[in-house]
Amino acid sequence: MSITIDQAFQIFMADRETSCVDKTLMYYQENLTNFFTYVSGVFNRPTNEIDCEEITKELFQNYIKYLRKRPKFQNHPFLEPSSELLSSTSIRTYCRSIKVFANFCKDNDYGHDFTYKVKLPNDDAGEIIPLYQSEVQQIDKLFNLKTEFGLRNWCIVHLMLDAGLRSSEVINIRFCDLLFEKNIIQIYKSKRARTRLVILCPRLKVNLMKYCVIYRNYTELHPKSFVFLQMRQQEPINQNVIKQLFARIKKKSAIERLHPHLCRHTFATSYIKGGGNIEMLRLLLGHSDYKTTKMYLHLAQQAELLHEDIYPLDPVFFKRFY
Repeated sequence: MSITIDQAFQIFMADRETSCVDKTLMYYQENLTNFFTYVSGVFNRPTNEIDCEEITKELFQNYIKYLRKRPKFQNHPFLEPSSELLSSTSIRTYCRSIKVFANFCKDNDYGHDFTYKVKLPNDDAGEIIPLYQSEVQQIDKLFNLKTEFGLRNWCIVHLMLDAGLRSSEVINIRFCDLLFEKNIIQIYKSKRARTRLVILCPRLKVNLMKYCVIYRNYTELHPKSFVFLQMRQQEPINQNVIKQLFARIKKKSAIERLHPHLCRHTFATSYIKGGGNIEMLRLLLGHSDYKTTKMYLHLAQQAELLHEDIYPLDPVFFKRFY
């Protein structure tokens, strides 16, 4: 079937919208648009005039070479280009979206898989080091829990740290998802449109309740209203709010490796180290298979071997009820 890149991209994005969250859609949109801009430059034609069959394995290989020479933050809306080049990990991340698109085209007979057997740069990401108990105590000292701003930010961080939520899941929490009476949070249609339940530990429950009652008066709001608001616009928080929050924490705490997902890594590693089983962890994290979850066995074993003082989870995660 003869179809242009532009047409295939529109169909691909429509297909992704049925199963992907907004953050994932933005990932595909941004990375594929960058690739198509490169392809358009090579052919000196717009994407609505380039057939999918025209994209070759050699062209994809040349795009990887182009990325290897590209400075960090090039074309970034806020940051100046860096003297450093893109990391191999970043290049692999960009190329994964292209591989998904190429497979989609192949499966639908729009074109061949031009990424097949193309070797990507080796992952150069360092070893994941979960947060230590002392580091979390240092972070917590930055929050004034007697203010709306401080209490909100503490809850955002500890939903990732004490419940293992993704940043996108924290953003999308609604009042109806906080089942205070059952000590449970419902994560509604997160990654791949799955819904799951996670445990709400006592300290997190108390501070979430304080925020909802004192600053949100949540009993008088619509149950599907978002829990966390921006301080100035009084609009729901977004990914930019999360990024800015963690940038401030990182600067003030001097914990250079800190980023939002490290809190989720810490939760998972601490859960295994505390005696939790891998199947329950998979359910708590919302993973579709064991491949991703098994990584935390290695991290927990490494922490045990090095006697690292990993931030401990609440004992409620390890209770035996029968």
